[in-house]
Amino acid sequence: MKKLLLLLLATLSLQNVWAQSQQHDLAFNLSGAMLPIFKDYRLGAETSLRYYINNQASVGAKAQYTFNNYSHGFGFDTPRTLIHYLNISAVLQYDIINESDFQLGVGVSPGFSLATLRDKTQIRSKEYYDEETGLTTVISRPLRINRDAYFTLTPNIDFSYKIANFDAEQTAALFLTGNIGYQISAGSGDFTKGNDFRNYTVSLGFTIKGTTL
Repeated sequence: MKKLLLLLLATLSLQNVWAQSQQHDLAFNLSGAMLPIFKDYRLGAETSLRYYINNQASVGAKAQYTFNNYSHGFGFDTPRTLIHYLNISAVLQYDIINESDFQLGVGVSPGFSLATLRDKTQIRSKEYYDEETGLTTVISRPLRINRDAYFTLTPNIDFSYKIANFDAEQTAALFLTGNIGYQISAGSGDFTKGNDFRNYTVSLGFTIKGTTL
């Protein structure tokens, strides 16, 4: 126990050596993500925005989206369906290593997910008229059959490596960013279940980080 406490104190002390000033910084991320859908993985898009409340801790929000076509109806009378999957969550992150060119953080993202089932054999169209231009836009999409919602919780590890500065003062920079987590999905649905969206998540993309002051 004594050795564990000494190791913890040493880690906290090293953070002061590694730490750079990030307070009031904003970090905008855009990534490709592998998301767990029905015991498989689907390529999707991920975006997030975080605000640093001090040199190590940041808070923000994240959205993930993917879709896929299926050749069955999930219990409904149709041979062709489409599922849109959307996850919206808060981001709570603490940077253990915080150097000017490299950051390593741990975090957790509580949120909720929506799985929307659509029937591709039934197409619905809706017209939108713009009075200013006089143009009518017609949007067609498959008929929505059902929608399931779940609570999600994703502990994760995040790393960022600087690849470029945007200015000589280094007030803004571009980072290569990766993230790996484990998504826990809880709740019950009509055509899915929580375990259908429970597994590891992996993302890789770019982050723009800069000061707001």
